[in-house]
Parts: sequence; structure tokens; C-alpha cells
Amino acid sequence: MRMAYRLGALAALAIVCGGACGADLSVRLDAREIARKHIHTDLSLAVKPGPLTLVFPKWIPGEHGPTGPLNTLIGMTIRAGGQELTWQRDPREMFAVTVNVPAGATRLEIALDTGLPTEGGEFTAGPTSSAQLAVISWNQFVLLPKGRDAASLSTEASLRAPPEWQLRSALGLTPQADGSVRLEDANLARLIDSPVQMGRFTKLVELPGSAPFPELRHAISLAADSEEALAVPDDFAASYGRLVAQAGMLFGTRMYRHYTWLLTLSDHVAHFGLEHHESSDDRVDENSLSDVPLREGVAELLAHEYVHSWNGKYRRPAGLLSPDYQQPMDGSLLWSYEGMTQFWGTVLPVRAGLVPPENYREMLASVAGFYDIQTGTRWRPLADTAVAAQILYDAPAAWSVSRRDVDFYEASEFLWLNVDGELRTRSGGKASLDDYVRRFYAGAGGAPALKPYVEADIYATLASVVPADWRTIIRRHLDSLGPQALLGALKGSGWQLSYSPEKNSYLEAQQKRRKMTNRLWSIGLQVDDKDTVIETVEDRAAARAGIGPGMKLLAVNGRKYSADVLDAAIVAAQGNKKPIDLLTENGDYFRVISVAYADGPRWPHVKRIEGQPDLLSETLKARAN
Repeated sequence: MRMAYRLGALAALAIVCGGACGADLSVRLDAREIARKHIHTDLSLAVKPGPLTLVFPKWIPGEHGPTGPLNTLIGMTIRAGGQELTWQRDPREMFAVTVNVPAGATRLEIALDTGLPTEGGEFTAGPTSSAQLAVISWNQFVLLPKGRDAASLSTEASLRAPPEWQLRSALGLTPQADGSVRLEDANLARLIDSPVQMGRFTKLVELPGSAPFPELRHAISLAADSEEALAVPDDFAASYGRLVAQAGMLFGTRMYRHYTWLLTLSDHVAHFGLEHHESSDDRVDENSLSDVPLREGVAELLAHEYVHSWNGKYRRPAGLLSPDYQQPMDGSLLWSYEGMTQFWGTVLPVRAGLVPPENYREMLASVAGFYDIQTGTRWRPLADTAVAAQILYDAPAAWSVSRRDVDFYEASEFLWLNVDGELRTRSGGKASLDDYVRRFYAGAGGAPALKPYVEADIYATLASVVPADWRTIIRRHLDSLGPQALLGALKGSGWQLSYSPEKNSYLEAQQKRRKMTNRLWSIGLQVDDKDTVIETVEDRAAARAGIGPGMKLLAVNGRKYSADVLDAAIVAAQGNKKPIDLLTENGDYFRVISVAYADGPRWPHVKRIEGQPDLLSETLKARAN
């Protein structure tokens, strides 16, 4: 039955194209069986006779590593003029296959079957669908000629979804007589940059127009696993309208025709955000809008991916260009690409009123506190986390404190806080990072564009705002070991890191969302929802006593383990000075480990430095049009 379907589909495609397709690449994607994780795609590619190497997209913009679709491919046939061709994979490049196009052939008809992942994978290579919704990332379902710039390949694309599902994308959608939906014609690079969100339960939230570009359309498209999850607060549209306004005042222009957040609410898809020129693919827990503590995380995610429309899509480091998706990317400038985006992705929600300033400060304290205890800063500089991004994204959770992970996100937030403070101080309050942004991201606007840059361009633009040795200021963060530069940036803003027994509200929300217990600053460990140790801090009590990642906690001082029982033991030990006995399971072995810790609960916060200007509060102030 499956074979008959595939041959029938190929025959239909051959009739439709038959050498008359106007586009270089025609893509017909059938997602009607997506509930069972199966997608069938028919491609028709314009070719010339002779040897041809075809490649699957490998290095996807924004994913910062080779994350292509090879592990999901479960079937492929290639035909020309009705004749099935033999293909062979390149033994040194898994993403390339070679075929010999016969004489007289002008198009290849390629049938692909994809088995969508149920676990594992990073970004678009991770789980992407549930029984009620899906996000279609076109890079998972196409091939292109090796060495061909995707922007030079015209495409015609259509998609067939399950009955009654709604579809949304940055590209225009036109229903067809056969039940499919045709996408607005675009080149292959633009198609891959325009994912399609679809689902049974959807809602489109149109945002109010805002200065300085009130005529441009902005919307948040919601798709959820239940109708209940689509409920939004009364001020949802107005709040995100303010975010659009604050970003417009920051950047001064918009590098898109319109913008849509594709916000997917599901516990069954990989959770991440991925930037595109005119949309973003944002995936979070199903209850992220109904659970108040999680809403601020959504605001930061949507702001982050929105900022990427300028920083990452329009202005992109030259080393992150890969026109045919095969050229390895150089992540050296991810501290600008992702680091500055992280900075504005947390500042803009405060300016827009989506996040209170005190909650922002709790977030900042949690990050500063993490780097204050992170032993990985003693051997790996921040710059190396950017260079090594492609291997760090997929690193295990265990030993992240000692290893360092993709720290160019959060740690670089302090780098740009430092730059903002230096600009304000050196100019006597007349300039700030806002002025740098206006100059660096200036452009004609109105449509997606790409303007690459190199590191020297950053320093030159900063110097045009306020003369200084900006390379030395920034490289101090990138190349030095230890947290001194980071904590110094916090102090330069008028605040400093402090600790107290009072819990950090941001960390509490994070723990709830990630279902973990974080006691890194006290006893020195982190535990997941299965009572297994995720992480320890090497020079703190738990690690010194012999506890490590992978061990399961069974009991605390003879009582069955829970986070509350552990917290009670930490408080008690502060008074009686007795070691805390933890019964651990390590593989097939059990052991009581006595942890000598008597300093009580300890959580990071920030406090004002008396007599010093409060530059941080100036940074967080909403801008007036």
C-alpha cells in the first residue's frame, strides 16, 4: 500500500512538472500522517545530464552546528523520466549523495519519507510534533545541488496537513483544490527561513500598531495541544505591542515586511527558540501561558528571537554564512550574535512592562551567582565556549559547572552590560548601548536583508559613538579566566552580588519549569525530578564528601529524600553543626555519605552599591517615542 502510494505520488508529480515547472525546485509535502510521525515529500529539481552531487542541509542558520536530517530519513528514491536512478553516499561526507543524470533528463523526481523523532536531537532535529500540532522546518525535507547558493534556487512549495488543521507561516498561504496549501513563491533560503506551524487548536493574536512603524503587521500565532492552553491574559496583545514599540525605538528600523511569532505550546516537542527574518519558531511547555510564573520566561524567549531579526538575521557574522548549508560555521562571534541578543532579550521585556525590574534583577543575580561558583571559568575562557558551540550544545547536563557550556549567552549579557556602562560613563551620560545599536543595525528596512560583519566592525562602530579601546574592554571578558570581569561589570552598573537565606524568585520559577532542585550555592548540588544528582560544584561540600552526577538520593538523615527534607536538614545543620547523612544509590551500590555543611540556606541576589550611580536602572527604563 505504501509503495503504491509513493509511486502514484511520483507519477502525479511527473505529470504536474513534466519539465514545465517554473521553479528550480518544487516541494510537495504530505503531513496527513503526522500523528504517527510520518511525512512524505516529493521534490522535483531542475538538472542537467551528467554526474550530480545532492546535499541535505547541514549547517542551519541559528542552530550553530551540523544538525541536518540524516537520522530521520527512512526512504529515498530518485528518478528521471520515470527511470529509477542509483545513488551513492559520499563516504567522507554523510550529507552528500551522488547520482548520474541520464542524457535528455531535465528534472529529477525525488521521493523522501521521513520518520519524525520522538526524542533526542537539537533544534529542528528534535521532536517537532504531537497528535495535535507540528512545526514544519523545510530544511528537514529538501535536497539541493552541492555548491549552489540556496538563495539562487527558486521554489514552489505546498503542504498538505491533517483535516481541519490550521496553518501559519511568514510566507503567504493559499488553499488549493486538492486540499493542500501553497506557499508564497520564494527562493530556497527564504523557504527554509519560513517554517510552517500547524495544529488542531490554534489562535492568532494580532498586536496593535506601534510607532515608529504603525503600519507593519505583528502577530503571535499560538498552537497548543489543548484548547484550554490557548487562553491568554486580557493584556496579552497590548503587552507585546509595547515590546514591538520598544524594539522599534531601539533599532530605528525594521528589517521585515511583517513579523509573526510561531508560539507552540506542547509538552511533546523539543523546547527552544529559533530565529528567522520574518518569524520565529518558539516552543514551550503547554501550560506556559496559563501558569503565571512561566509567562516571564515566554516573554524573554519571544523578545530574544525577535531581536534576532536584526541581530543574527540582518547583521550576521561573516563566519556564520553557509550559502549551501554545507560550509562549516565559525562561531567565534556568538558573543555578539547570541550574547547581545540575550542582553536585549531580557532588557526589552522590562522596558515593555512584561517583566518587573525587581524580577530582572533576580535573574541577573542568578546568572552572576552561577558564574561566581562555576569552576569551568578557571580553565575555559568565554571565547572558547563560542568557538566550541557545535560540540557544547549537545553536551550532557552532568559536569556543566566544571566544563562550561554555551556560556556566550548568559555570560555575554554582562559583557554588554559592561559596554553599556562604559558608554554612559565615558560620555557623561550622553550615550549608551542604544546608540551603538542604532548605528550598527541601520539599514533601508522594509524587507529581509543580510549584511555580514567581522569583529573589527564592532569596535569601529563603538568608537564612532564614544572613542575608547573597545577591543581591550571586550576581550577582557572573552579571554580572561575566572568571574572577575563579569562581576566587575555588575559592580560598574551600580549593583553587586550578595547572598542570603531568602530564596531567589527567578531560580524558584526555573526549578519549577525544569522540575529540579537547585542547591548549588549551599550544599553544592542539583537534583532532578527522579531524585538523581544532575550536577555538583567541585569545591563545595557535596562534591568534597564524594557525591557526583548520576547518584540517586534515597534518604536524608534517615528520612526518605525530598527537596523539603533536604532543606530542613540544611537548616538543622546550621544550628547543630552535625554532618548531613545522605543515603545514595550508585548503580548497584548503596552508601551513606556524610556531608559536612553548616552554613545554612544560601541564595544569590543583587544589592545597590551606596554612593555609586545606578546605571542598571537607566538601562531598564522604557524609551519614549
